[in-house]
Amino acid sequence: MKSMQFARRSAWTLAWFIGGAAVLLVGCKGAAPVFKPAVSINELMVRWIDNAAHVLWDVEKVDFAPKNEADWIELEDHATQLAAAGSLIQMGGTGQADAGWIQQNGWKSNAQALTAAALADLSAAKSRNLSGVIKANGALVAACEGCHKDFKPDLPSEGVVHQRPHSESHKGNR
Repeated sequence: MKSMQFARRSAWTLAWFIGGAAVLLVGCKGAAPVFKPAVSINELMVRWIDNAAHVLWDVEKVDFAPKNEADWIELEDHATQLAAAGSLIQMGGTGQADAGWIQQNGWKSNAQALTAAALADLSAAKSRNLSGVIKANGALVAACEGCHKDFKPDLPSEGVVHQRPHSESHKGNR
């Protein structure tokens, strides 16, 4: 009789243990992973966002308007980078001001404006619509200027600057 009671208690204990473990595993599985930024927002802005934006803005210059399929694909690539970057900068960075920026009112809406403008650029580039790219570029400029007005009126910072304008570094590639 004692062995039967022990077996029942063991079975119930095992059932509770397995059930509890399952609940914990399911609960943990849905938890977001901890995000640890690798660079500052400023570094991301100068080396990625600004570079990608200039590729789009440069289409308004005669020498940089898309002339072939490869040029249009390059515009699509850079618009996609900018759309993703709008989400990424909402997660912060390693810079001194980064943790504060992402907590302030307006940071998220400025980042979302960057993404929205980039998606409009992407759509226009996919349609091979130069006037649509130029129109979307206006929204991209507004998003960038609005964010800089609110969060970074003094440029540059952290010593990260372009070595030369984008159009000079890509001259001859077209």
